[in-house]
Amino acid sequence: MEQTRIKSLIDLIQASDLSELSLSEGGSTLTLSRQATASQTAPVTASAAQAVPMPATIVEAEAPAPAAAASRDIPSPLYGILHLTPSPGEPAFVTVGQRVEAGAVLCIVEAMKMFHQVQAPCAGVVEALLAEAGSEVESGQPLVRIGD
Repeated sequence: MEQTRIKSLIDLIQASDLSELSLSEGGSTLTLSRQATASQTAPVTASAAQAVPMPATIVEAEAPAPAAAASRDIPSPLYGILHLTPSPGEPAFVTVGQRVEAGAVLCIVEAMKMFHQVQAPCAGVVEALLAEAGSEVESGQPLVRIGD
């Protein structure tokens, strides 16, 4: 990951109220987190309320190997309407108990008339569909659970 990109991420976390930010890219994971100092963990009174920037720390490591025999919840990439079929009247992309390969389309999230495919990041068996077709889903909301 480029140093200018890392610096811009540090600036982003310092300018926000985020306490931690993780980014995976190209087989590497970058985690930025704030660590509170003793003065920042003490209660703040109304008369002394002012923002004290927390230093950001950088931890960069290789992506960990996937855990064996663990279930994995696949989240929605964005806010939108969930579609479990390619179009009305057609069979669902996946069903509970079905084996899927990495890259298989699990569902579609529609946002502003754009259709975003949600794909399986790994091979496995669909254990559960965690949201109903036609429902509004939030970014990060689990949609499908895949296990071994």
